[in-house]
Amino acid sequence: SALLTAVALSIFLYEMIRFGGRMYTRYFTARMGAGLNLGNTLDATGLRQYRPDADELEYEVWWGNPRLDRETFEMIARAGFRTVRIPVTWEEHMDEEGRISERWMERVQEVADMALSADLYVIINMHHEEWLDLQIEKEAEIQQRFGFAWAQIAGRFQDYDERLLFESMNEPRLRDSVYEWTSGTQQMREMVNRLNELFVKTVREAGGGNVRRFLLICPYASTCEEEGMRGLIIPDDTRIIVSIHMYKPYSFCQKKGGDTDWDTPENREKAASIFSDMNDIFVKKGVPVILTEFGCVDKGNLEERLTWTEYYMELAGKYHINCIWWDCGEYRLLDRENGMWEFPEMVKILWGQ
Repeated sequence: SALLTAVALSIFLYEMIRFGGRMYTRYFTARMGAGLNLGNTLDATGLRQYRPDADELEYEVWWGNPRLDRETFEMIARAGFRTVRIPVTWEEHMDEEGRISERWMERVQEVADMALSADLYVIINMHHEEWLDLQIEKEAEIQQRFGFAWAQIAGRFQDYDERLLFESMNEPRLRDSVYEWTSGTQQMREMVNRLNELFVKTVREAGGGNVRRFLLICPYASTCEEEGMRGLIIPDDTRIIVSIHMYKPYSFCQKKGGDTDWDTPENREKAASIFSDMNDIFVKKGVPVILTEFGCVDKGNLEERLTWTEYYMELAGKYHINCIWWDCGEYRLLDRENGMWEFPEMVKILWGQ
């Protein structure tokens, strides 16, 4: 036992020297385990385009999901998950000056409280913001609105502990362009870096628990491609986690009429290469990575989905990368309406049983 203690102490001292202040972030992220996204809920948009007089709290059910409740979060926790990512769209709940509606802020806070009460880690982000479009000529205007929004959010949650995390942006990109789902241009990647820097500065300056809050930042379009990931600059802050999205291969994971199987040497090699890149670019340097979105749609191909998920989780485990399943629509594992897991086999793989 003395030898094991000495070895453990040596590893601890080695990591202290190698990663310094980032080491606690690594251990904190490891405790977060596997998670679920509760998407198409607080991130829904477009309601008042069709119903101008609709109550703003109706947005939560506009895209077909039930209102979030305590039982949903307790069920997620009982299944073995440790984290929920709660995508939030703020845009349609702001006035012309960018002030967030008090009713909407209260509902977001209520949902976060329910998740925290279920002993879950909680990630809140900024999701379908149409104004957050990487038009270089509008950067000053975007920065002003972005900073003001995060100042309000961080101020509201300043008394919350580190189990609540903030994520700067979701898939920031130049929409409807040839660059939309690429690694972007150098200018676009630099704009993302400046926005991430502003996000960290704004949250820290909000004080309270925000001084020590763990913050997630992403590369252009939250891409998992090497060029985009290498273009991400990590702010000078030890409590930073990188958020990446990965749906590979696309035809199997996302395309509704696409492939029902994925298991070829080429696809395995591509996935392994991406995880290796995440390790080399971030993890080896002491910066944790979370796949804040990944998943594959249901095409009546459960066995193929199981092998795909097993392979992803194997690679993620190898490099100590956390994974959060995109859980709504055709990706859905949890039937929130009826309180049941549709694919319990998938759930067991995700949290490591």
